[in-house]
Amino acid sequence: MHFGGEIMQSFKALRKISLILSFILVMFGCATSKLDPGKNQAASAEFGFITEPVADGILLTFSNIPSDAVRLFIHASYWDNEDYDDPRNIVSSVADIRDISLQANKSHSIQLDRVKETGKVIVPILQIGQNYRIIATVYNKQEHESLMSDIYFWKSGVDTEIIAENGIYFDDAYIKLEMNDSNTAVTLFSEPIFSSEVIFYPLKYNFGITIIVPEGSISTWSSHIPDGLSTDGLSWTFEPQMTEGFKDIEWIKNGVSYTAWATAEVNIIHDDISWTIEIASSPIFTYSL
Repeated sequence: MHFGGEIMQSFKALRKISLILSFILVMFGCATSKLDPGKNQAASAEFGFITEPVADGILLTFSNIPSDAVRLFIHASYWDNEDYDDPRNIVSSVADIRDISLQANKSHSIQLDRVKETGKVIVPILQIGQNYRIIATVYNKQEHESLMSDIYFWKSGVDTEIIAENGIYFDDAYIKLEMNDSNTAVTLFSEPIFSSEVIFYPLKYNFGITIIVPEGSISTWSSHIPDGLSTDGLSWTFEPQMTEGFKDIEWIKNGVSYTAWATAEVNIIHDDISWTIEIASSPIFTYSL
């Protein structure tokens, strides 16, 4: 799963390694809002949203977005099966909506002013019938800077759950993501076919490697090692660059074997908002320095 993650402080200049531990805490450790029976809503004194099914997905209607907010992060996820102890089974979609004052790239939408005005965002790509947990977090400028510079900074969001009834979907059973024999490259052998036409970002796919460590998990992505992408965008060679980047990280020890897997994501634009949607995971493999 890729959350658009924040770069580890010790590698801030190289921008190779992203830490997703804080977002695992979001999944397992944040306080869930109390929901009124029959309502899909999440709220706090300052910020909240309600959800409702619409023809092209799940409509989020926000209230009380702080005037000084510069970033809105939306994370929609469901469990692929009932093994809730395995984070590999969390399937995620994310939107990172930013103010014009913040730098943007493929996974960021400079649409926060519009969202403040309309209060509406649609989560578009869904697996119909799945129970989605949706978390929204807003950051002001100081909180954003802390998020980018301090790997231990964490801010809880507001969240709720809703069953997907409509939206654009794809059959993930036919998508194959495979590692090569040496566990140095990953290839997407079949691409998703969507139920409706979608607009892809110029960089259509992201790839990543997630490694489970005692502290949580760390990951590196094709955005950190872009030279590894094939010309057709369907393969990504991540070694030896990944291991070189991990050598100075104290959480990964020489001679220790870790559980790891690869992930593929697709980047789309819906209603002028960029979304990164997880589409496949590879079989588990063992990683060591």
